[in-house]
Amino acid sequence: MRITNVYATPWRLDEEPAGHLGEHLRLWRLERHYRISADQFPAVVCRQTVTPDALSFKRFKAAGQVREARVCLFRLPTAQIIAVFSIDVDCKLGDTIRLLEDCYFGDDVHIDQATLEEFAHTTAEGLGADTGSEPAFLPERHQIVFGPTAPAADHADELTQRLIYRADLPYQSQHSEIRHPGELNRRPGWLAAVSPYVSVVCGHADFIENTVFISAVQAVGAAAELRQIRHAAHRAVRLFRRGQHADTATIAQRRHLLERISDELSDFQLELSYSVEASIDLGLLVPSLRAESFHTALYESMCLADRAQTVARMLQRLAHAADAELTAIESIERRADDDRRIRWTVAAGFVSTIAIPSGLIFAFFGINASQVDPRRSIFDHHYLDVYLLVALIVALGAVLYVALYAQHRARSHPGAERVKTSPGPGTRRAAAPPG
Repeated sequence: MRITNVYATPWRLDEEPAGHLGEHLRLWRLERHYRISADQFPAVVCRQTVTPDALSFKRFKAAGQVREARVCLFRLPTAQIIAVFSIDVDCKLGDTIRLLEDCYFGDDVHIDQATLEEFAHTTAEGLGADTGSEPAFLPERHQIVFGPTAPAADHADELTQRLIYRADLPYQSQHSEIRHPGELNRRPGWLAAVSPYVSVVCGHADFIENTVFISAVQAVGAAAELRQIRHAAHRAVRLFRRGQHADTATIAQRRHLLERISDELSDFQLELSYSVEASIDLGLLVPSLRAESFHTALYESMCLADRAQTVARMLQRLAHAADAELTAIESIERRADDDRRIRWTVAAGFVSTIAIPSGLIFAFFGINASQVDPRRSIFDHHYLDVYLLVALIVALGAVLYVALYAQHRARSHPGAERVKTSPGPGTRRAAAPPG
């Protein structure tokens, strides 16, 4: 029996590894398709063998049953690292329940003196990955039980539900979340049962087991990426709410905050599309009914497509809210600009009202003409005609302004655009209603 445990991690590795999956996993004729789309599949960055003597478990009695164990690290196209612990044991299918329970929680498996999580963390650090200070795995994980032969048909369902639910209790299959991919259960001796956290695959060739394993790595990475996008969206919402309720924030600060949120939302939507939604469809890349059947069943069991749509709607609505807030800020800024122009116009108009008549008067008194008597004061009644002429010019300007303003009001009146047209000679008049 082979128990393969796939764990999502928060660690990142920027450097892309060389090679492709076919160099580490037997994929038979499907290797060509995985190689063509190598940039869309996980890549092996580390494969380390663990001796059986170095392993210890909390519940499983491993004495003489462990044949081989391996710790592998995969790098997803998003640079996220996925840790894999695979162990081969000599036991019956039903005797792996305790081993599954120990492997599901990474701290119940020890390699020498370190837990499985600490061992994987140290290995990732040695590769130059950005691991931070937290060695723990993320909540997303999936376990696969590979068996050489399928159990007898009369108690296959009972055995699979014991492995998946960790309980030996009666159950009603119609209310179970266990899915049975059709292409992997088509022939006698084949068995495939898929649930969100545990899958059982028996009686299949090794290259089909490897495609199943690759799909599990992709699904776990997509689930972890989806959860991180959702958390990031909630952080953006909190930031948006804080900006709305910040009374001391200036318009420029609010605009900068909303531009930052909009930029982050575009990144989230891109990651959601290419890191989660793109991995849901395997048939476009690998034309294999059995590989696609398990892949589809696993993603449906984990509800990744529906959850991705939910997160996408969250991002869209937050983007709409940010756009609406930016529109409101633009309106405030336009109103402030209009107020600023009005202040400048009023100030310039006031200065012009004083300066232009004064300029006319001073220009008159500055000319060298017989009408200007240097012995008379500028306030003498002799110059009353000049002052009346200047006052008349100012009055004509005021009348012109009032006339233009009245014309503008008449055009902007709601009923001004209504034009009554009489029907032409070729127009048929509608019949009058009865009564």
